[in-house]
Amino acid sequence: MQFTTLVPAYKPKYLIELLASLRHQTVKPARIIISDDSPDQAFIAALSNPTLRDAVADLNIEVVPGPRTGAYDNFRALLQRYGGQTELFHLLLDDDIPYPAFYERHLAAHMQGRPQCAVSRRWTALESGQPTRDLPVPAAVANHPQRMLAMDAKLLFAHTAGVSGNWLGEFSNATFHADMAPQLDDPSLDGICFTGLEDLGAFLKASIRSPLGYINEHLGYFRTSAAQHSADPMGRPMKLAHLAYIALTLSGRRLGLLDPAAAQANLARLCPVIVERYGAQTDMTMLCTVLPGLAAADASAEAEFLDLWHVYSGAAARRPLPPLAQQPS
Repeated sequence: MQFTTLVPAYKPKYLIELLASLRHQTVKPARIIISDDSPDQAFIAALSNPTLRDAVADLNIEVVPGPRTGAYDNFRALLQRYGGQTELFHLLLDDDIPYPAFYERHLAAHMQGRPQCAVSRRWTALESGQPTRDLPVPAAVANHPQRMLAMDAKLLFAHTAGVSGNWLGEFSNATFHADMAPQLDDPSLDGICFTGLEDLGAFLKASIRSPLGYINEHLGYFRTSAAQHSADPMGRPMKLAHLAYIALTLSGRRLGLLDPAAAQANLARLCPVIVERYGAQTDMTMLCTVLPGLAAADASAEAEFLDLWHVYSGAAARRPLPPLAQQPS
């Protein structure tokens, strides 16, 4: 089994740290594809420099222009270019750092249980890269004597979507089997879009196909900065994330992976929070008018919410990417 590392690149200030972390892996990825979505193609320019190119000559790096039509389209373009050429792949965001044993331990997880997805614990770090805190996980997980755990879909839905929480992390601390690439290109479950929580949604989709492999070791860090979406609680990305928890709760209930009573209890908790937080926001007005009904289990509320949600999330207007030859250069 070999890995392809897919880097949706936009922020060049962390490039040297990123390349150094990949060079120091005890098991190196077979391929690294960097899709440069920066306005001035800074990654292409940097990796055209002979000095840097020679310094990373032991890495099989391909750097290509990104589509420049949004961050998720850059993810999708990378998945298209990857094309399943290795058995495993890793979506590594350009500001996060995997520790030296990251691929070694993920390889062990994929060989042990043949999961569609393996997730490892990670630290949260300052912009400087200094780890400052853990991403809290359930006590039963944190205190488990085993370092490799298998988690099925019902368990994960109950303890993530069913309580509107994500203790699994992000794409950077997860690896996938090649079969999951088409699944990641479709951020929906049972026809319900989960845009805003693409990482958690992907983990849950993978767990439906086979139990998720959980590595109970900190194998990297998530870098925080003032420029991140989470720094603006009133921004569209945070609104999408709140609403996507509703979407995943509804999906889990429909698929029989969330107990109906637990799902309704989560909706009853979450919907009033969203209304209180975003009810005065013009772009959320219509959605917030249907959320009280969803919280109260009104018969028509789910269909009304989904109609509005698929427009708001952009799912209704989602389009296929053009073939690689037609993407901007």
